[in-house]
Amino acid sequence: MDRKKTVLVVVAHADDMEFLAGGTVARFIDEKGYDVYEHILTDNSKGSFSLSPEELIEQSAREAVEAAETLGLKEVRLEGYPDGLLNETHPNVLREKIMAFIREVKADIVMSWDPFAPCEDHPDHRTVAMATFEAASFSAMPLYHPEHPDPPHMVTEAYWFAKCPWNAECFVDISSTIDKKLDALLKHETQMALTLEGLRREAEILGADASLFADQTAEGCRRIMEMGVRDFCAKKGAEAGIAAAEQFRYEKLGMLDMLLNTDLIKADF
Repeated sequence: MDRKKTVLVVVAHADDMEFLAGGTVARFIDEKGYDVYEHILTDNSKGSFSLSPEELIEQSAREAVEAAETLGLKEVRLEGYPDGLLNETHPNVLREKIMAFIREVKADIVMSWDPFAPCEDHPDHRTVAMATFEAASFSAMPLYHPEHPDPPHMVTEAYWFAKCPWNAECFVDISSTIDKKLDALLKHETQMALTLEGLRREAEILGADASLFADQTAEGCRRIMEMGVRDFCAKKGAEAGIAAAEQFRYEKLGMLDMLLNTDLIKADF
């Protein structure tokens, strides 16, 4: 019998998960019956062209909870570190917080930004990637943070995502869950407005027609984002011969299969 797994998604910003892994998370929950938790490390306080940091922090937190409810997550936990400055927090502090969450929920799978993917411009993404990788690698070691209330726990699998994937040969078919992915993503109204305005400004700089992005109402955001996300996932799917996909570098974190040439750890997709 297949065992029920627990998944912990660790990201820098609200909407990271929905953009790159929302359809896969929906499949974990809807098809596999897995419990999925989300750990968002920053407060999203720099993600707007129009809102103040205070307004943004409040609205973004509310949107993160609504998106989590749409997908059916067990919990979304907000750490609230300043957006864009995650690298100023000591890596061991971040690693410890993630490790504590891993042990608390007994995570079998972690999902996060790929610590080894190239061309990642955002320091928050790079920082959370390595902290998650280290936390998952050492969460089973009892002398790492013995003060934790929960016992050591071994993570056995990782799904790493990236804007520029590296060695990422796991394509998850999200044809059945792309609508739910979009519904969850569009709960992040502040971030959708940020994306749309960024696209408009880019079009203007390049001398392209920016009128496509002129309608910045909720409906305008939905239309553009839905078109873009569906096209992006279709292109990913085409690489694997499926209609719509999300792409990951899947990794077994345990040593048993490698040393004994067994196949005890099996990817779900």
